[in-house]
Amino acid sequence: MSIPKIILYLAIISGFFGSAFLTFNIGPFSLFPFRIFLLLLWFIFIFGLFLRKGKLDISYIKTKGYLLFLLFWLFWAFLSFGWAEDKAEAIRDIIFLFMGCSLIFFTVFYLRRLKDFKRLYYIWIVVLIILIPIGFWERFTGNHLPVSGLFESTHRIAKFMPTTVFQNPNDFATFLVLTFPFLLSFLRHNKGFFRKLFIILLILCSLYLLLFTYSRANYLALTFEFLFVFLFLFRLKSKFKAIITIALIILALVIIFPEQFSSITGLFKEQVSSLFLQVGIETASVEIRINLIKNSLLCLQKSFGFGIGAGNAEYCIENYGKYWTKGIINVHNWWFEILTEYGIFVFGGYLIFYLNLIRALYKKHKQLITKNLQLKTKNKQQANDNKQLITEKMICEALLVSLVGFFLASISSSSIMAFDPHWLLFAFSLAFLNYTKLTTKSSS
Repeated sequence: MSIPKIILYLAIISGFFGSAFLTFNIGPFSLFPFRIFLLLLWFIFIFGLFLRKGKLDISYIKTKGYLLFLLFWLFWAFLSFGWAEDKAEAIRDIIFLFMGCSLIFFTVFYLRRLKDFKRLYYIWIVVLIILIPIGFWERFTGNHLPVSGLFESTHRIAKFMPTTVFQNPNDFATFLVLTFPFLLSFLRHNKGFFRKLFIILLILCSLYLLLFTYSRANYLALTFEFLFVFLFLFRLKSKFKAIITIALIILALVIIFPEQFSSITGLFKEQVSSLFLQVGIETASVEIRINLIKNSLLCLQKSFGFGIGAGNAEYCIENYGKYWTKGIINVHNWWFEILTEYGIFVFGGYLIFYLNLIRALYKKHKQLITKNLQLKTKNKQQANDNKQLITEKMICEALLVSLVGFFLASISSSSIMAFDPHWLLFAFSLAFLNYTKLTTKSSS
């Protein structure tokens, strides 16, 4: 591998862990491995551009429309600095946006082969394997890593909520929900009893930890993912297999761990039902979130639809919000955060960006299924092609379902602008989509 590609992999790996390890404070900002590797990538890229006298070959990038939108978003963010009232927060938000867009650009620019995406897929799962023991350690000891917002918490319940390398349980829950599709897709497209057993164990451990994050939006996001897979990706035979498998796993858990299973299902019902019972209660978290959305819309109206400026949602809600939010000023909704800060033009573009990415991956997934059925009718000389096809299907399906779950998972955290796994998901998806367009063109 080339040096830039190695650094990119290091940036991706360190992106999952954020500021949990090796953080260096430099004035108002902090440096940690992910940011350092991104800076190195920019240095190498600009130096290479200088050596080539400004010539840059991007003919192999077939997703330029997506990248152009990100460039427009960055341009608008810089432009909005002029009218943003809180300049410090604007600078902070622009830096986070620039890092996220940089990660997407470099992933598309450097990763073009199937083995690259296979590596990314396994890196994602290995990161989960590392985080699960940390999550159980937190759950049973009440201890946390220093990066966690619950590091010194003495609250009876919060103390035992898992956060792992993230700042709060909602962020960890969002990571888990974005990772579940990788486990499910691996389970579907790989053979071997012990492999499948290990993945099932990872799924059960992840479900357990997710439950004790008390992140209700992510409960709904995970349910949404399962429904999407069951309704749109499973064929009739797979639907029956899924129902039987889930029923057998539940039956085994009821027989082996009856008390634990009863308490866990009771907790899940209590958390989900509270979403509906809290509506209309002024002091409840659901009603507070609704008021946060109302205040953010007031801010949007104040800006005449152009957005109040990068990173200024909190400032505007605190100073101009009319609806009571119990002192909470963060929007707690990624979609309304973009709309409030960047206005209707960026929000509309982002919505098109997101939906088009899902549409393109869904279309590719259907093509891969058709191609797989065609290969099965041919002789065994197609074995290598079939192996490659299965890998492509596994990756495409995982990314597609994870993006679908992102719609609801993204409203759980206070903000995901600085949540690196979110940018990693979009970088992975866009680079893989670019790869599929290249391979489709070369085979036609």
